[in-house]
Amino acid sequence: MEAENIVDIYTLSPTQQGILFHVLSAPDSGVYLSQTTCILHGNLNLLAFEQAWQEVVNRHSALRTGFVWEGLEKPVQIVYREVKLEIAKYDWCQLDIANQQARLQDYCLADKMRGFELAKPPLIRLSIIKIAAQSYQLVWTSHHLVLDGWSGVILQKEVFAFYEAFCHGKQLDVEVSPPFRDYITWLKQQDISQTETFWRQTLQGFTTPTPLYKNIKNQINQPASYQHQAIYLSANDTASINTFARKYHLTASNLVLGAWALLLSYYSGNQDVMIGKVMSGRPVSMTGVESTVGIFVNTLPARVQVSPEDSLLTWLHNIQSQQIQLHEYEHTPLVQIQSWSEVPPGVALFDSLLIFQNTFLDVLQAEIGSLTISKIHTEDSTNYPLTINVIPGVELCLKAGYDVRCFHKNKINRILENLRYLLVNLVNTPTLKLNDLIDKIQANEQNQKNQELQELQTNNFPKLATIKPQTFRLSFGSLVKINYLFPDKPIPIVIQPLEDNLDLVTWSQNNLDFIEQKLLKHGAILFRDFKISSTSIFEKFMRVISPELLEYRERSTPRTDLGGNIYTSTEYPAHEHIALHNEFSYAYTWPLKICFYCAETAVYGGETPIADCRQFLAKINPIIKDKFIEKQVMYVRNYGNGIDLSWQEAFQTNDKSVVEDYCRQAPMEFEWLDENRLRTRQIRPSVAIHPKTQEMVWFNQAHLFHISNLDLEVREALLELFKESDIPRNTYYGDGSPIETSVLDEIREVYQQVSVKFPWQQGDVLLLDNMLVAHGRNPFVGKRKIMVAMGEAFTQEH
Repeated sequence: MEAENIVDIYTLSPTQQGILFHVLSAPDSGVYLSQTTCILHGNLNLLAFEQAWQEVVNRHSALRTGFVWEGLEKPVQIVYREVKLEIAKYDWCQLDIANQQARLQDYCLADKMRGFELAKPPLIRLSIIKIAAQSYQLVWTSHHLVLDGWSGVILQKEVFAFYEAFCHGKQLDVEVSPPFRDYITWLKQQDISQTETFWRQTLQGFTTPTPLYKNIKNQINQPASYQHQAIYLSANDTASINTFARKYHLTASNLVLGAWALLLSYYSGNQDVMIGKVMSGRPVSMTGVESTVGIFVNTLPARVQVSPEDSLLTWLHNIQSQQIQLHEYEHTPLVQIQSWSEVPPGVALFDSLLIFQNTFLDVLQAEIGSLTISKIHTEDSTNYPLTINVIPGVELCLKAGYDVRCFHKNKINRILENLRYLLVNLVNTPTLKLNDLIDKIQANEQNQKNQELQELQTNNFPKLATIKPQTFRLSFGSLVKINYLFPDKPIPIVIQPLEDNLDLVTWSQNNLDFIEQKLLKHGAILFRDFKISSTSIFEKFMRVISPELLEYRERSTPRTDLGGNIYTSTEYPAHEHIALHNEFSYAYTWPLKICFYCAETAVYGGETPIADCRQFLAKINPIIKDKFIEKQVMYVRNYGNGIDLSWQEAFQTNDKSVVEDYCRQAPMEFEWLDENRLRTRQIRPSVAIHPKTQEMVWFNQAHLFHISNLDLEVREALLELFKESDIPRNTYYGDGSPIETSVLDEIREVYQQVSVKFPWQQGDVLLLDNMLVAHGRNPFVGKRKIMVAMGEAFTQEH
């Protein structure tokens, strides 16, 4: 934006500095974005609606603010005089309701994942989607660098007030709102030193953060990804909570704080717990603060001590007294509070956040002039592993936003259900002691686990629907250009046509030696922009590379055979991450080449990360490498227990004698445990010598088959259902001794360090040397159609 358009430049508030730090640390995670969706019913005047939104942008400096940090000692926010808000418009009337809802889900996630260019305001984005003759879906995405929940309510009220005025050809006379700069000025006038004594006394003796869960699943090397789940208390239970709070002179927010503290104490086993609590942060001494738009909220540590013999009511009143004290110091920067605590530097004071929304979009539930608003839904994401959002209403809503690296959805369901159960029991049995309530939590938790195990046994694991390929035309041409996809990465190299009409199949026939040479050198070739538009064309290309395509036998994952030995990629649920691995490195015969074709890209995610196995071998700890080379890897699989693949699906036969012959040839130990249950054991090398380049490469799936690769909930459930020797698959050292968790963690970490990922484009073909380069799959949203073919079988000598 032009310099003459700048009207103000000033520093960030401490809260903004913290948000900016976390956003820059995880730019693709969607943290600190808020997204509200609702349906507008009525004869929407689009022009007046756009004018109303532009008017609020003109009124509030926060909506005309961008952020700059590169090359500066400290980041600054820049306010511009004029900023244009563009509203995207779509028409989905031709879709039925089910398809509208599916598309909306994909659209909303993609919109959040777009993020914002922080230097280019406005940091809000709107979409209007017509879904019926007089119904419009509104999607409003905003960044917490410029807006908090209170500000959102201000904007909503103003937008609809202006809208009604503009619809009737009138102008609205409203008072000028103070700029957000006034708050920055107010902050600079505060003497932080006066609060130091309070916080040091409050945090004295607290040295270790409260663990969220005893067995937290930690995949911190994976990119952050956040999901949301919610439960509602019944209207009767909600009314009982409100009555209880009034009767005993407690606020509902402190009642929920007490319940959450008690739950954390139960999970962690600690009697001294710390919770992050979001405060409004709007100083009453600042003139016009109630109508100022910006980010005022601040997060403070709420320390709660849980003594099992304490009576419930006395304990809750003590919590409330402590929280009243916090209001005087709610502007204190969290980073400053952290420095006054006894928790080591770099360690967070808390891992869970509690937000109680006293004001929200209930102001819009009724009719607003000519429009009616329904189905209001808001999602916010923070950088904390778990955020509990409490939304008042006729039915109290408990909403969890969680990092999927840290929690499985089943665990979140259990946490929310325990919080609901605890709140109901708090108000129904106020004379209890805390240890009585903890006993109730434990019993409720066990009931939930029993139900989950029963469901696991009944339902097994879901599979994705069969993918149906589509066919399109192909064009012709001649020349190519070759580059690295990433200037600083040796893989993959990219081959692209210089003309629109290049036939990849014909070109490959004429340049097969060249492709082979490049593949052996680099290990990965991405063919892009060749307009490969059908599975049949992909098959023709792959048969040029390797005339005999391999059948997918001794399977380890579910796939669909599309014909001609072309398969779908692994049909695991979209939210699951598939670790880097070399195809069939657990078998005695494997493909030297594996090729992927992208028929349809996901809305978000779904990349196929790749890693050079030569780089891996050079980087892995020599002690680990030598131990694996010496001991090798034992793969143990149990078929027929109803959880993983059956032996019929894995070996693609119903004939036991065929399976036995295969096992003897491998060689592989086998044991029929009963009529339909088969156990196999095979010991394979952990490294291999490439038959063409004579290079040694890391070549095994020890980390992928090992039980530690499963989600924690699945792992726990399997170990409760089966003995360790009976679980569907696992790995050991070749002598049968367990592989250390620390070793597996380092293997996964090194894979992560040498991996490369890139977004698929429709029509992409990725050719890999299966020994030189490993591949995996990132979680995704929306449809994703990747086809796979394998060629040039190589059998290891026994």
